[in-house]
Amino acid sequence: MILEGRLAPGERVTEAALAERLGLSRTPIRNVLPALAAEGYLKPVGRRGFAVAEFSDTESTEALELRAVLEGQAGRMLARKGASPEVLADLDTCLAEGDALFAKGRLDAEDKEQYGRMNARFHDLIVEGAGAPILLSLVERLNRVPFVAPGIIVVDHDDEASVFKLLFLAHGHHHAIVEAIRQRDSARVEMLFREHANAQRQSTFELRAHG
Repeated sequence: MILEGRLAPGERVTEAALAERLGLSRTPIRNVLPALAAEGYLKPVGRRGFAVAEFSDTESTEALELRAVLEGQAGRMLARKGASPEVLADLDTCLAEGDALFAKGRLDAEDKEQYGRMNARFHDLIVEGAGAPILLSLVERLNRVPFVAPGIIVVDHDDEASVFKLLFLAHGHHHAIVEAIRQRDSARVEMLFREHANAQRQSTFELRAHG
């Protein structure tokens, strides 16, 4: 809810209100709020209260650019050492799932959510496949910044044609990245991740600038 903007930056978050909104008891809410604060999503307010952490567009842009650098390095490492057949098969599954969505010629709300889940798996497979725990932890930290995590798809829902075109282009990057990994072309993988992130940066912050 925080990453998707349903809880606004600076908004107070209370156990009672959130429990009612989610249809849960207060106990799991009470347990999760301090954990979210420790991860940087919330900030303490008063004695026991919390508010949604605020991030500027500059911070989100910088986090996205840093994620592109780190994911590019992960892709380079994976391509250089050679991806296992299992990783390649999982990446191919992501590609096939995306292809099936775009074969419909349009994307509804459920399709966009499915694309977001697939996109998150795709990026996770590459970062985890690099086998670099420190790099993985840094990427996970950057993904906590709003509008940065690959599973969060920020699009203009009023312009379906533009949404389709944007995500179709991004999925084309996925195909090119997998092919470069398969060919063990580490330099190309790194370059493609930079291009991939730049497309996300432009689309996300242009939309935010237009409200």
